[in-house]
Amino acid sequence: MSELKCEFPEGCRLDLYAKVVKAKYIARQVKVLEDCVCIPLVLTDTVGHYVSAVEDFKVKVVRADEILNFNRVRIIIEFDITLFLILDDGRYHCFTLPGNIYEQTIDLCQFDPPLTIEEFRNEVSESDIILNNWTFDYEIKGCCQDPDSPCFSIMPTVQCPEPVMGTCIHLVVYVDIIDKLSKMHDVIVYGELDPEVE
Repeated sequence: MSELKCEFPEGCRLDLYAKVVKAKYIARQVKVLEDCVCIPLVLTDTVGHYVSAVEDFKVKVVRADEILNFNRVRIIIEFDITLFLILDDGRYHCFTLPGNIYEQTIDLCQFDPPLTIEEFRNEVSESDIILNNWTFDYEIKGCCQDPDSPCFSIMPTVQCPEPVMGTCIHLVVYVDIIDKLSKMHDVIVYGELDPEVE
């Protein structure tokens, strides 16, 4: 083995420019959507089918923005949801719910460690949001055209209004939200390099 010599008399020096996390906010299973959705009848061979179950779902995050105010952080999450449905005849069907928006304001005292306004102004230049562990729950509420259904609605501007025919689903979506407040810093590390193995 041969030893590597350091250029600096005080030892090896590594000058880094690193993002240092000053504080973080962690919230588990935040409810980002709760709504009753009417899935219109799915036509196959001129026969309309209702939804019997929701097998799975996928989320596409369109944007996740943070706005740093003088004493709080505002997060805005826009996402699309695709539901994988099982129809009453056993077939599968996909249905997309686009343009869902969730907003939340986080006060400085909710971060770990809590920050003062002065620390927030002087020690924070960036905010990074991480979304993990999307989960969902649902309940089929019957037919949309049922007057007692939460999805029941009357089509406007129609002289003889008719309700929309389909399956009413109460959908709830959750996600873990992590928000990290950080600032770029020069970091100097002193140490010794491991010798190369020949």
